Amino acid sequence: MSGENPTNLVAEFEAAYIFPLAQYAWQSERGRSCWIDLEIWQDALAGPIYSIINDGNCAYVYARNDDYFAGVNDATALYARLQQWHGKLSTGLESFIPTTYAEKSDLTAMRQFARQMWLVAEKAVTIERNR
Repeated sequence: MSGENPTNLVAEFEAAYIFPLAQYAWQSERGRSCWIDLEIWQDALAGPIYSIINDGNCAYVYARNDDYFAGVNDATALYARLQQWHGKLSTGLESFIPTTYAEKSDLTAMRQFARQMWLVAEKAVTIERNR
């Protein structure tokens, strides 16, 4: 990943964080609702990653001392916080019990979206660590 830089991640970020709600053809209303209900964790992940991609860093995070970023003052702590939030997203997905084939298809897609989100998060934190 030595050649990784913020601009390389733009398309991956958009595919992972924007595509699911904006363009994915949801098979069930219940699946779409589940994804929307978990938006708080998606947005929490997206903020620092978006900053790394657009600004080359997420220095704003380290200056904050609020509920979201208290104790986050370096890339290692940021990674741990993002991992925690991704865990909450994953837990929310696992609480979704599909009752139809369409819902099962949506759950499979949501799990893939969550995996892609984490892959982008890991790449972004690597950029932040190397900064």
